[in-house]
Amino acid sequence: MSRDPLNFESEQSDGGNQLRRDPLLGFQVVVAEGRENRPKQWNASIPPASAMRCPFCGGNEDATPHERLVLPEGLARASDEMPWEVRVLPNIYPSLARDFPPNGQPQQQWLYQSETASGVQEVIVESPQHHTSFAQLPETNAILTFEAYQRRLNTLREQGQCRYVQLFKNNGPSAGASLEHSHSQVMATRIVPPIVQQELAASEVYFQQHGRSFWSDLIERELAEGARVVYADETLIAFCPFASRMPMELCILPRTPQADFGDANSTLLEQLALLLRSLLAQVEKALNFPAYNYLIHTLPFDTFAKDYYHWHVEVLPRVTVRAGFEWGTGLYVNPISPERSAQILRDSM
Repeated sequence: MSRDPLNFESEQSDGGNQLRRDPLLGFQVVVAEGRENRPKQWNASIPPASAMRCPFCGGNEDATPHERLVLPEGLARASDEMPWEVRVLPNIYPSLARDFPPNGQPQQQWLYQSETASGVQEVIVESPQHHTSFAQLPETNAILTFEAYQRRLNTLREQGQCRYVQLFKNNGPSAGASLEHSHSQVMATRIVPPIVQQELAASEVYFQQHGRSFWSDLIERELAEGARVVYADETLIAFCPFASRMPMELCILPRTPQADFGDANSTLLEQLALLLRSLLAQVEKALNFPAYNYLIHTLPFDTFAKDYYHWHVEVLPRVTVRAGFEWGTGLYVNPISPERSAQILRDSM
């Protein structure tokens, strides 16, 4: 008889510190309550922003390439005369090559394999005002940002050059942002990223073994226990995962099973945008405005997994650093349990 991956209790120890296993992917986390109280000699303050002219601010549109999308609908080109709220721009410093070679097959040399890293990389500027976090955005801009996510996802699907689109946000220097003006990124790749492949494979195995969706069972279990749930209504649930890799890590899921973020209706997108905005404000209050990433995992373009996969949002506050133990062992160390993180976030509402 196979082990029930959602039997969270079986992974807990009797001591104060616990070794927890993620129920889907199997990575392990040391929950070490109290390590956040260690003495710290280094000054970890965020360096002040540069006084450079911000290329994303309204009025500086000439500092960026022509938009691929401007919202609200109907604007041909953002400018002072044509006010805008959200712009989608090509990334002029991309990690992925813009060209798609006709022979895109990997090249094998002995043990080493390589291929051209081709794809599409875009920046979503979330406001003409110089807001520095998604939590600071007006409600309209938060909603339009999520509309832009979905529209670019579906447009890139239609273009047929890529297999997967990663939607994500880096906020703050330690989260990978080079500019403080609130913005997100779109990266479309010719491959399905390994982490998404692992999620799909593990979700399919669970479905074959149990006849049910892992994600639906996960929602049911989290609601039943309640200790890690930060927010839940009839549409969405947000909780700190059982094997959270860092303090205040969050997973946001729609309550109704849906594999493809591109299929979410406008009402769900609006509710998700406003919930994420509220949750990030709670995280910033609890952790004194940390750097953070958030990302959306969704179904690859060439995959049918509607019975067992579930798109979701992950929020990752960057308040811990992977040090020698973590790199050497592949384990994560989280100094605040997800149950306590959830309680702190609920109390900050």
